[in-house]
Amino acid sequence: MKRKNHAVHNEAACDYLLKSGEFNDWVVTTAFYSAMHYLQYELFPKTINGIKYLDFETYYDKEVKHKKIGINKHAAMSLLVSEHLLSAAPFYRQLLDSCWNARYKDYQISYIIAQKARENLTNLKSFLKKP
Repeated sequence: MKRKNHAVHNEAACDYLLKSGEFNDWVVTTAFYSAMHYLQYELFPKTINGIKYLDFETYYDKEVKHKKIGINKHAAMSLLVSEHLLSAAPFYRQLLDSCWNARYKDYQISYIIAQKARENLTNLKSFLKKP
């Protein structure tokens, strides 16, 4: 439930920032992190290769990092979404790319891009099944 609460919190921040019309880079960032937490809540606990993982962190540490697959947490999460929630994957990927751009390339994000990020979050949520 902690992940879902974090997702809801980030979504509320996203909506607040979008309504303000300022800090569009943070609209994109909060939309992405909200999506990430919603997806982690949706996906875990999960049994993969006969092993039950209670959360993403444990999965990453034991299934990815321990096996030295060589991908970071964001790439590992993208793979999980592509493998287990294919319909949500394009929206998650767009949010990840937009967030990366806003955080590391150019923080001057247009209001249209911010609106698109919020729309992507809404679309992604439509594929979630857990209440």
